[in-house]
Amino acid sequence: MSNKNRSILTLIVLVIGIIVANYLGFRANTDTGDIANNTFNDTNYFFPATYVFTTIWPVIYTGLLGWAIYQALPANRDNPRFRAAAPWLMVNIILNGLWVFVFGLEAFVSTLPIMGVLVYTTVVAYRKLEIGRARVGTWERILQIPVSIYLGWLTVATVANIASALIAAGWNGFGLSNEVWGLVMLLVGAGLAVFLYRGLHNDVVIPLVYLYAYLGIIVRYSDVPLVLAGAVIGAIIVAATAGRHFINSRGQNTALKTA
Repeated sequence: MSNKNRSILTLIVLVIGIIVANYLGFRANTDTGDIANNTFNDTNYFFPATYVFTTIWPVIYTGLLGWAIYQALPANRDNPRFRAAAPWLMVNIILNGLWVFVFGLEAFVSTLPIMGVLVYTTVVAYRKLEIGRARVGTWERILQIPVSIYLGWLTVATVANIASALIAAGWNGFGLSNEVWGLVMLLVGAGLAVFLYRGLHNDVVIPLVYLYAYLGIIVRYSDVPLVLAGAVIGAIIVAATAGRHFINSRGQNTALKTA
């Protein structure tokens, strides 16, 4: 397939995929936010306040749409990073819609393998785009940010998805309360954010996504002491990671200017 046809196909698939995912996610009786709120509000404490979902997804979808348009421009069709990432993002957006559809059926356990492949394809696309590794132009760098947000958010969603599937399957949590497991998941999630930050070439977007999610959990569960404690501690950990990144970056920039 020629680069022109590939880039146009990528644009078409991503546009249709985003439209379908939004339709499936917000149609009557299968709204993913409503299902999560109604089914897991007092059992899965890794769900942020609703505003987090309704603000982060428009950013992700708008960014992916912007990337799809940008890679289809004549001047960018030969970009090797775009060529390498395109197939993975096309598969990814299809899986995104499939996950939303299955979740809408309340088949929570069945969403797990889909989420696993969804995260995998996002990681591969992230690697193919060489985010944090290749020197790129301003616009390409800007359009890498939504991909980082997407990956960070999917890892947050994976933790919540695993918890939801276990609850739906009737797991008793080894006799521990839901609040205790909420605390554990929040601390594990913070550790995961730091691990991903270091493993993805110090991509500061990752801990910032977790910080946004944890602030949403603080807002939602401010009346649940254990969960509130876990969310506050987790927020401090990821905020410190991001803060240290910015301090180090500023120091490096200052050193370069004085060298």
